[in-house]
Amino acid sequence: MVRGGRMKRAIRVRRRLVLVFFAALAASSPVLSCQIPSQPYPGISLRQHALAQDAMHEFFSHHGERAETLCCDMLKLEKEEGLLPMSYMLRFAMRSWRILNDEFADRGERLRAFGELEPLRSGCIHILHAGHYPDSTLATRLFLEGGIDGFNATLKIRSHPFVAMVNGLRAVRMFEKAQKLAPQMDDLYLGLGLSQCALANEPGIIRAAMRIFNGLHVNLDSGLTYLRICSERALYTNDGAREYLIQFLSPFKPDESAEKQRVFRVLRALYPADPYYVFQEIDEGLAFHRKEVFSSQAAGLIRPLIGHFDTCTFSLERYANLVRWQCCTIDTTMTQGLRPAPFGQNRSFSFYPYFLDAARLKFLLDEQKNAGPAADRGLGEVGRRYRDARNRTYAVLRSSDINPMLREYFLWHLQDGMP
Repeated sequence: MVRGGRMKRAIRVRRRLVLVFFAALAASSPVLSCQIPSQPYPGISLRQHALAQDAMHEFFSHHGERAETLCCDMLKLEKEEGLLPMSYMLRFAMRSWRILNDEFADRGERLRAFGELEPLRSGCIHILHAGHYPDSTLATRLFLEGGIDGFNATLKIRSHPFVAMVNGLRAVRMFEKAQKLAPQMDDLYLGLGLSQCALANEPGIIRAAMRIFNGLHVNLDSGLTYLRICSERALYTNDGAREYLIQFLSPFKPDESAEKQRVFRVLRALYPADPYYVFQEIDEGLAFHRKEVFSSQAAGLIRPLIGHFDTCTFSLERYANLVRWQCCTIDTTMTQGLRPAPFGQNRSFSFYPYFLDAARLKFLLDEQKNAGPAADRGLGEVGRRYRDARNRTYAVLRSSDINPMLREYFLWHLQDGMP
């Protein structure tokens, strides 16, 4: 996951958002985005196109094995009919997303996913360059190769920033060329938007190098616009664009915060049994909208959802457990009934119970401050407990084996949401 630093200590005058934060959780018929067209891009067959859309839906339902099976069916079709290697790019993308979100039951599964990336990348590029495809498919070929390079850059942006910059710029050039050839190819906007948003928030040395050596200027607002286009009109990557919008839209700007709530609503409507999208929305509230989260009716709105969650995979069970933790923090009387399971020491989300405790104490501290002088006597003790919980969260988060980019995302929650 990626989270920008433009908000870090830059926005300190924060207006109180008047949001009914959990109204969307109770909504029975959320409004979905506009209808996605069904005509595939040049060089993609109708059967290939249908398998790709089904695979991405299963993937964003956190049914990874079903998505992989559909991609393998697509691979077989591509080999039989000499089609473009769409399956390679999607399988690379799915592994990248899982790595960035740390969705593995154990270290071995994570290492296998990493090990499968390079064969998928090299296989895709070999087929694209060795095959004899009509000129009419050039934009689609650029999209597939650029997608592979773009995700590769995202995976390396922390460990090898300059390598990531080279891969990312190559992907952007391919996307820009494809866009000129096929302006209607809206999936291109995921790569264009992600590169703009991610690189706009990278250290100054990278942005300077990009300006000096490549003449490419990045802009966060342009990136958000690209992601919006992709989320509304893309054929395969619209849910990915929605996920990145959630990460890059500001919780401190009322218009962007409201837009983020609409994105949450769309995702929960598309995947009503998936606890991940409920977890994301509550997590956002705990970090930035605590007054709305710690309300008398909030936990009552969340709890009925828990019994309808799909928990048939490791990821789904983990997110369902995280929602149970959230619910018990919002209403401490529910702990015995929901029984959230503990997280193993140094595992990805071992920090989360401490984060929840810090969020609860920060809410109590803010409420006491707002109550006036009569409540001042208790501020010192609550403040101390809050600082201890926050420091403990930092310590556990930094020592856990969580993906570095996911760690950065939650560090931003602490630094800007709970100063």
